[in-house]
Amino acid sequence: MSEPDPEKRLMAAAIFELRVLLASHIGQEGTPAGVAADFVYALHNPALAMLEGRPVDVPSTLDSLERLKPALGEMHLRQFRRVVLEDGGST
Repeated sequence: MSEPDPEKRLMAAAIFELRVLLASHIGQEGTPAGVAADFVYALHNPALAMLEGRPVDVPSTLDSLERLKPALGEMHLRQFRRVVLEDGGST
């Protein structure tokens, strides 16, 4: 197992910290903070795995976000998936 580079560690740590900061808003689907909390909550286990140098199943993680479709919308999730999976790194 290889350690993620510093940029990936930065992003993973930020996601994990956002999850902690937004914890009191989890499940408040009608509010922007609630939607953000649910989104980072869905990503915090993969972020923790990255910080620990464990692999992340990206397709499975993206599939887990489908439960947020009512709050985020299909187009938003489709765009997020495209950005994550697109080669070249730019949108």
